[in-house]
Parts: sequence; C-alpha cells; structure tokens
Amino acid sequence: MTTGHAQGFAPAATATRAGRVAWWSIALAVLLVALGVLVVREALVAAGRVDGEPWLAPVVDGADGIAPSALVTVVGVVVALLGLWLVVVALGRRVRTRLDVTSATGTTLGISDAARLAASAADEVDRVLSARATATRRSVTVTVTTLEGDDVTEAVRTAVTERLAPLANPLSVKVVTRVTAGLHAGGDGR
Repeated sequence: MTTGHAQGFAPAATATRAGRVAWWSIALAVLLVALGVLVVREALVAAGRVDGEPWLAPVVDGADGIAPSALVTVVGVVVALLGLWLVVVALGRRVRTRLDVTSATGTTLGISDAARLAASAADEVDRVLSARATATRRSVTVTVTTLEGDDVTEAVRTAVTERLAPLANPLSVKVVTRVTAGLHAGGDGR
C-alpha cells in the first residue's frame, strides 16, 4: 500500500505554538472564576440552602441610580472592545514555530535549532573567534567576532547557507561582523 509519499509515510501536521496568553489573561480567568463562585454563593443564599446575607444585592441596588452618561458609554465601549479583542486573540492564528525540511517524512526543524546550526557553522569558519545567531521563519542573522582586518562575511554566509541547505524554504542569511583588537595567531588562521 502506498500513500503517494516515499516509503508510505504521511507528512506530519504543521507544528504550531499555542496562541498568545498574557498575564492579564490569566488574571481575568481567575477573576471570572471568582465571580462564578460568588454568583453560586448568592444563589444558594437566595434559595435558603446557605445561611448568610446576600453580597451582590446591595451592590446592584447601589448601582441602581446610575443614569446614562458619557462616562458610562465610554466604559461600556471600552469593555466591549476589550472583550472582542480577547476573542480575536484566543481564536487567532497560532504561531508557526517549525521549519520544513526537504524530506518525505514531514521532518521539521525548530527556529531556535536553525539558529544554533547557523551559529555552529559560522563558528567553524577560519578567523571567526565566536559566533551567535538568531532566526525567524524567513531569515537568520549571524553575529561573528573577528580580529581587525579579517573579512569573513562571505565565508560565513556560504557556511551557514550550506548548513541550512536541507530546509525546504531557504532562509536569507545576514552576517554582522564585530571586530575586536588582538594579535593574529599563526598557523591555522584562528
């Protein structure tokens, strides 16, 4: 039985990270749970199943005298827009965190892993003292430290491009060179 892919493997689903959740989203969820507990308590007090005085009825009675005004309208609009924004964020597009690798098995590579591979490739280039890299889904920026007078930009770009060649969509490579003063060592050029 063949599925149209090499060796019968179906490609993996696109890996994504969960949607954005900020600290205030968690605080809002805790507040909503507390409000739910308070409403259940009020219902039990009103039904006579729990002894105690109602807490919400006096608050609602106190707000009974609020008349329509510009401030009430503004607060209502802000709360409605905040609620709409939270729904959009919750249902919004998830962030893709993986890069496809040319493979019939659906293999993927993490963006941070691509950055580590790029830094490793750059670090192996002659006359590079140190290298670090950051990556996005479209590009990788490699920052290398060299001695004054050493031009390694093209060698680093070539090494990183070759190291990341298995990616299905090649990343653009940007090389930033930091120069440090020092003595040149003889021999292998490092």
